[in-house]
Amino acid sequence: MHTRIRAAGLAVAALGGTLLLLGSGVSIAAPAASPAQQAQPTPTPFSIDELSAIQPGLGTVMVEYAQRMGHVWYAGEAANWDFAHYQIIEMREIQEVGETTRPARAAALKSFESSFLDPLDDAVMANDKARFETAYSAAIQGCNSCHGSQTSADFPQSFKFIKVQVPTNGVDSIYAYTP
Repeated sequence: MHTRIRAAGLAVAALGGTLLLLGSGVSIAAPAASPAQQAQPTPTPFSIDELSAIQPGLGTVMVEYAQRMGHVWYAGEAANWDFAHYQIIEMREIQEVGETTRPARAAALKSFESSFLDPLDDAVMANDKARFETAYSAAIQGCNSCHGSQTSADFPQSFKFIKVQVPTNGVDSIYAYTP
Protein backbone atom coordinates (compact mmCIF):
# COMPACT_ATOMS: atom_id res chain seq x y z
CA MET A 1 0.00 0.00 0.00
CA HIS A 2 2.84 2.34 0.88
CA THR A 3 4.28 1.77 -2.63
CA ARG A 4 1.03 2.84 -4.32
CA ILE A 5 0.89 6.04 -2.30
CA ARG A 6 4.51 6.77 -3.14
CA ALA A 7 3.90 6.18 -6.91
CA ALA A 8 0.82 8.39 -6.80
CA GLY A 9 2.82 11.09 -5.05
CA LEU A 10 5.51 10.97 -7.73
CA ALA A 11 2.91 11.21 -10.49
CA VAL A 12 1.28 14.22 -8.82
CA ALA A 13 4.69 15.85 -8.40
CA ALA A 14 5.55 15.30 -12.07
CA LEU A 15 2.19 16.65 -13.20
CA GLY A 16 2.56 19.65 -10.91
CA GLY A 17 6.03 20.40 -12.28
CA THR A 18 4.77 20.22 -15.84
CA LEU A 19 1.89 22.57 -15.04
CA LEU A 20 4.28 25.02 -13.39
CA LEU A 21 6.49 25.04 -16.49
CA LEU A 22 3.55 25.56 -18.80
CA GLY A 23 2.12 28.31 -16.62
CA SER A 24 5.43 30.14 -16.37
CA GLY A 25 5.78 30.58 -20.13
CA VAL A 26 9.17 28.86 -20.10
CA SER A 27 9.71 26.75 -23.18
CA ILE A 28 11.66 23.51 -22.99
CA ALA A 29 12.05 23.52 -26.78
CA ALA A 30 15.25 24.73 -28.39
CA PRO A 31 15.13 28.47 -29.07
CA ALA A 32 14.62 29.53 -32.67
CA ALA A 33 17.76 30.65 -34.45
CA SER A 34 17.99 34.35 -35.09
CA PRO A 35 18.37 35.44 -38.72
CA ALA A 36 22.06 36.05 -38.09
CA GLN A 37 22.49 32.49 -36.75
CA GLN A 38 20.71 30.78 -39.65
CA ALA A 39 22.92 28.98 -42.15
CA GLN A 40 24.13 31.29 -44.87
CA PRO A 41 24.54 30.05 -48.44
CA THR A 42 28.03 28.89 -49.18
CA PRO A 43 29.51 30.63 -52.20
CA THR A 44 30.43 28.21 -54.95
CA PRO A 45 34.13 27.66 -55.40
CA PHE A 46 33.60 27.43 -59.17
CA SER A 47 33.71 30.16 -61.77
CA ILE A 48 31.06 30.48 -64.46
CA ASP A 49 33.48 28.94 -66.98
CA GLU A 50 34.13 25.99 -64.65
CA LEU A 51 30.41 25.46 -64.10
CA SER A 52 29.85 25.56 -67.86
CA ALA A 53 32.55 22.98 -68.41
CA ILE A 54 30.92 20.43 -66.08
CA GLN A 55 27.46 20.60 -67.65
CA PRO A 56 26.27 17.44 -69.39
CA GLY A 57 27.06 17.31 -73.06
CA LEU A 58 24.45 17.11 -75.77
CA GLY A 59 24.93 13.34 -75.91
CA THR A 60 23.53 13.06 -72.39
CA VAL A 61 20.55 15.21 -73.34
CA MET A 62 19.98 13.17 -76.50
CA VAL A 63 19.74 9.89 -74.56
CA GLU A 64 16.68 11.24 -72.76
CA TYR A 65 15.40 12.79 -75.99
CA ALA A 66 15.58 9.42 -77.78
CA GLN A 67 13.85 7.63 -74.94
CA ARG A 68 11.00 10.12 -75.00
CA MET A 69 10.84 9.84 -78.79
CA GLY A 70 10.36 6.09 -78.34
CA HIS A 71 7.56 6.73 -75.85
CA VAL A 72 5.91 9.07 -78.36
CA TRP A 73 5.84 6.24 -80.90
CA TYR A 74 4.21 3.70 -78.62
CA ALA A 75 1.76 6.24 -77.20
CA GLY A 76 0.71 7.30 -80.70
CA GLU A 77 0.31 3.72 -81.86
CA ALA A 78 -1.94 3.09 -78.85
CA ALA A 79 -3.84 6.34 -79.51
CA ASN A 80 -2.82 7.65 -76.08
CA TRP A 81 -2.56 11.17 -77.46
CA ASP A 82 -2.22 12.86 -74.08
CA PHE A 83 0.81 10.74 -73.21
CA ALA A 84 2.35 11.38 -76.62
CA HIS A 85 1.79 15.12 -76.24
CA TYR A 86 3.28 15.06 -72.73
CA GLN A 87 6.42 13.34 -74.04
CA ILE A 88 6.78 16.00 -76.74
CA ILE A 89 6.47 18.73 -74.11
CA GLU A 90 9.23 17.01 -72.13
CA MET A 91 11.33 16.69 -75.29
CA ARG A 92 11.08 20.45 -75.81
CA GLU A 93 12.19 21.04 -72.21
CA ILE A 94 15.22 18.76 -72.43
CA GLN A 95 16.05 20.33 -75.78
CA GLU A 96 16.11 23.75 -74.07
CA VAL A 97 18.73 22.35 -71.70
CA GLY A 98 20.82 21.37 -74.72
CA GLU A 99 20.33 24.79 -76.32
CA THR A 100 21.44 26.50 -73.11
CA THR A 101 24.39 24.31 -72.20
CA ARG A 102 25.59 23.89 -75.79
CA PRO A 103 24.69 27.17 -77.53
CA ALA A 104 26.69 26.23 -80.64
CA ARG A 105 24.05 23.51 -81.26
CA ALA A 106 21.04 25.75 -80.54
CA ALA A 107 20.30 26.65 -84.18
CA ALA A 108 20.25 23.00 -85.28
CA LEU A 109 18.04 22.04 -82.34
CA LYS A 110 15.59 24.87 -82.98
CA SER A 111 15.49 23.97 -86.65
CA PHE A 112 14.66 20.35 -85.80
CA GLU A 113 11.92 21.52 -83.45
CA SER A 114 10.19 23.72 -86.01
CA SER A 115 10.70 21.35 -88.94
CA PHE A 116 9.86 18.03 -87.29
CA LEU A 117 8.69 18.27 -83.70
CA ASP A 118 6.01 20.89 -84.36
CA PRO A 119 4.36 18.85 -87.17
CA LEU A 120 4.58 15.71 -85.02
CA ASP A 121 2.86 17.48 -82.13
CA ASP A 122 0.24 18.90 -84.50
CA ALA A 123 -0.61 15.35 -85.62
CA VAL A 124 -0.75 14.20 -82.00
CA MET A 125 -3.06 17.07 -81.05
CA ALA A 126 -5.29 16.22 -84.01
CA ASN A 127 -5.47 12.58 -82.85
CA ASP A 128 -4.68 11.61 -86.43
CA LYS A 129 -2.85 8.30 -86.53
CA ALA A 130 -1.99 8.35 -90.23
CA ARG A 131 -0.65 11.89 -90.00
CA PHE A 132 1.18 10.95 -86.80
CA GLU A 133 2.96 8.01 -88.45
CA THR A 134 4.02 10.18 -91.39
CA ALA A 135 5.27 12.97 -89.12
CA TYR A 136 7.07 10.48 -86.88
CA SER A 137 8.89 8.90 -89.83
CA ALA A 138 9.88 12.35 -91.06
CA ALA A 139 11.17 13.22 -87.55
CA ILE A 140 13.28 10.04 -87.50
CA GLN A 141 14.78 11.02 -90.88
CA GLY A 142 15.35 14.52 -89.51
CA CYS A 143 17.22 13.12 -86.49
CA ASN A 144 19.51 11.06 -88.70
CA SER A 145 20.09 13.97 -91.08
CA CYS A 146 20.97 16.25 -88.18
CA HIS A 147 23.35 13.68 -86.70
CA GLY A 148 25.05 13.40 -90.08
CA SER A 149 25.49 17.16 -90.39
CA GLN A 150 26.96 17.83 -86.95
CA THR A 151 30.64 17.54 -86.06
CA SER A 152 32.81 18.10 -83.01
CA ALA A 153 36.46 17.98 -82.05
CA ASP A 154 35.95 14.36 -81.00
CA PHE A 155 34.07 13.37 -84.17
CA PRO A 156 35.02 15.70 -87.04
CA GLN A 157 33.56 13.17 -89.52
CA SER A 158 30.06 13.81 -87.97
CA PHE A 159 27.74 11.80 -85.78
CA LYS A 160 26.30 9.86 -88.73
CA PHE A 161 26.96 6.65 -86.79
CA ILE A 162 24.15 7.62 -84.36
CA LYS A 163 21.08 6.35 -86.16
CA VAL A 164 17.56 6.16 -84.87
CA GLN A 165 14.62 4.27 -86.27
CA VAL A 166 10.97 3.66 -85.55
CA PRO A 167 11.18 1.45 -82.45
CA THR A 168 10.15 -2.16 -82.87
CA ASN A 169 10.64 -3.76 -79.46
CA GLY A 170 10.49 -1.21 -76.65
CA VAL A 171 11.74 2.36 -76.40
CA ASP A 172 15.40 1.32 -76.45
CA SER A 173 14.96 -0.21 -79.89
CA ILE A 174 14.84 3.33 -81.28
CA TYR A 175 18.57 2.99 -81.95
CA ALA A 176 19.73 1.36 -85.19
CA TYR A 177 23.08 -0.27 -84.54
CA THR A 178 24.02 -1.26 -88.08
CA PRO A 179 26.57 1.05 -89.74
